[in-house]
Amino acid sequence: MKEIVFEILAEGGGLVIEREKNQNDEKFIYNHAEMDLTDEGLGINRKNIFETFEQAFQQINSKYNWFTLHLETVHNDYKSYVLNELIKTLNSKKITPSELKYSQNDLEKVLNAKLIFDNQPNRNGMQKISVNALTELTEYEYQEYTDEYAKKIGQKFKLTGTFKTWTYEKQNFSIEMGITNSHSFEIIGTLEITGNTVIIKNEFGQIEYAFPSDKFFVSANPILSKEKEWFYKK
Repeated sequence: MKEIVFEILAEGGGLVIEREKNQNDEKFIYNHAEMDLTDEGLGINRKNIFETFEQAFQQINSKYNWFTLHLETVHNDYKSYVLNELIKTLNSKKITPSELKYSQNDLEKVLNAKLIFDNQPNRNGMQKISVNALTELTEYEYQEYTDEYAKKIGQKFKLTGTFKTWTYEKQNFSIEMGITNSHSFEIIGTLEITGNTVIIKNEFGQIEYAFPSDKFFVSANPILSKEKEWFYKK
């Protein structure tokens, strides 16, 4: 059985990889055809046989900017491989979005992925994590202002209260004039949620902090690459 597993269409020719299977093995046939538009017998029609798809594909990937042409077919068995090789090539050749202006839609459609040129999230999943302790007002009372300035501006009362503030080590009780968030910290690591427990791990996967989610406000932002580059999302 013979089937097309990769196909590029271009004006005057094309690049095709076929897979041929029998009961014992399979082989990959790379066809490179270019029409002679000058009628001088300069057309090209090459055929090479390879043991693997990867070997056949690299004959194309190493010689041609195939991604700027019309990608017609990629077999499901090889889409992940072609997609990853595409990203490597776009970044190594420093291809700009304008150079993919006419071919990006075809690439995305055939490979079932969205190509993105931007500051990419760090692949190890590390994030900038900020943790702020929440406070709970337990008792409060209003006190009347008696100074002349307060009377002048019309401020009659001030609020005093007892607040309970949590830290990642222990509960802290204090009396304050207003709600403050003095217990906070930042860390670079990975964030996990298990039930109502927040777990923060360091770059080695070791647990640094674990605390209840209802006692802290946690925000996290991915660490992005310094320069824009190509990556994809399925």
